[in-house]
Amino acid sequence: MYKVVNGRKRIFYLDFIRALAIILVVLAHVTRAFFQNSPAGSFNMCFVSQFIDFGVIGVPLFLMISGALLLNKDYELGDFLKRRYSRVLVPFLFWAMIFPISKILFEGQVATVANFIKMYFDSNFWFVWMILGVYLFIPIINSFIKEYDMRGVEYFLLIWGGVMFLNTIGQYPFHQLELSYFAGYLGYFVLGYYLANKKFRLSDSKLLVISLLIFLTFTFINIDYTITMCILKNKLLYYKYETIVTVVQSAGLFMFIRYFALVSSNKPESIKNRIYLFFKDSFMFKIIFSISTFSYGIYLAHYNPLFFLKYEYKILFTFNPIIWLPIMMIAIISSSWFILWIFDKIPGLRNINGAH
Repeated sequence: MYKVVNGRKRIFYLDFIRALAIILVVLAHVTRAFFQNSPAGSFNMCFVSQFIDFGVIGVPLFLMISGALLLNKDYELGDFLKRRYSRVLVPFLFWAMIFPISKILFEGQVATVANFIKMYFDSNFWFVWMILGVYLFIPIINSFIKEYDMRGVEYFLLIWGGVMFLNTIGQYPFHQLELSYFAGYLGYFVLGYYLANKKFRLSDSKLLVISLLIFLTFTFINIDYTITMCILKNKLLYYKYETIVTVVQSAGLFMFIRYFALVSSNKPESIKNRIYLFFKDSFMFKIIFSISTFSYGIYLAHYNPLFFLKYEYKILFTFNPIIWLPIMMIAIISSSWFILWIFDKIPGLRNINGAH
């Protein structure tokens, strides 16, 4: 479960999930590029559309990891906000400046001050603004969890899950019942803490199977909806973050990875353990750990190679996605990682690589 790196104990399965999360985020953006460049109504368009249903899990996984690591902790309010905001804002302020330059160079955007400012606050970085807002609530939720423990967490999640269900079926808001405080991304933080710490009555092996079935079932529900909408409307539609489908889908994957690590660690001679050790104790760990460490930086930087490829090699996004989608993903992630790795070696640029 744990891995000591540079004298610090890391929870390996959380590093694995974080690395997976940024890969899924990039997958979502590359999927959009292939979808937009596929002929309307074509097989390629509807085939590639289903990958968005995996990519959509990336953001919830990021938030769940943060909840697992930040909640039910002792910290001083000012120190918490200073550390969290400095880690998020300093890299963001730099990469948000690079973003408009890339759009001017590769998308033909007009190079005016007004347009530069508009692009600086572009919605592509909505995740950063969202996380900055959620951080303001974390100390409040943290105190609530410290006071009421798991019963308080379950109370919150019960209401939040209900609101997500109402969002899914288009029945919220309704009448005068005010539940908007439970309708946002904060619930993923609480859910991550809950799934990382809850001791269920079932065995780890049973929970491993159940979580896999949950993930596959709700992924299929999302894929079915996405492909149906592609066929009927030629649009890329899917169950988004604030719906019960994505909530349960993300929870299933989070639980599966956690319990795979637990079951594998407790059965040294099993095939599961060999698979687990391949990722944990081989060269793969260095890759996973490095991607996990630079995950936030990769999120901020990956738009630049994506824009470049869409501009210089747009035709590649019309080719067979089975072959070219993973090639594009590897190119974007590896180039983003390489830039951040170089920054990490330069003292003056180390603070803007988003490493943690």
